[in-house]
Amino acid sequence: MNKQIITKIALMAALLMASFGASTAQAADGHLVFNTAAIHFKNFSERNAFVPGLGWEYSPSGKFGFHVGTLSDSFGAQASYLGFNYGTRRYFNNRVRFLVGATAVRKQYHKNAGLETKVVPFPVIEVGLTKRSSLNITGSPEIDYAGSHSNAVMFFQYKLQLR
Repeated sequence: MNKQIITKIALMAALLMASFGASTAQAADGHLVFNTAAIHFKNFSERNAFVPGLGWEYSPSGKFGFHVGTLSDSFGAQASYLGFNYGTRRYFNNRVRFLVGATAVRKQYHKNAGLETKVVPFPVIEVGLTKRSSLNITGSPEIDYAGSHSNAVMFFQYKLQLR
């Protein structure tokens, strides 16, 4: 399947899920997500730090939700993701909460390689910036598993509630 078809499928899924989530949930649970930056701890000079993208996250506190979107990965390939999450209650004066889950990510994991799909953990610290915006700080550790190696990365997403 080529990257244009995958991108179109991810965008259509995001729009469908966004309209479904918006009609059945409080507006505060749905977020337009802007993928912004990725900091790699090894081979940083070979990767793009700016990873623009767009997605949707439905993440009610104390319930399961989902996230879906597309972005330019750290090698410049068009990536897509789809996953589920669980949001905790808010802490620290209602400014911080945690999200955990799993995400299927289709992206280029190695330089000059093709696109691959992998299921990765989704640990997030969400920091409230304003009443309707927040910053997701997520990432993954360096992992060696079943003959596959991944570099440690920290990833940032700006989230905006639409009302």
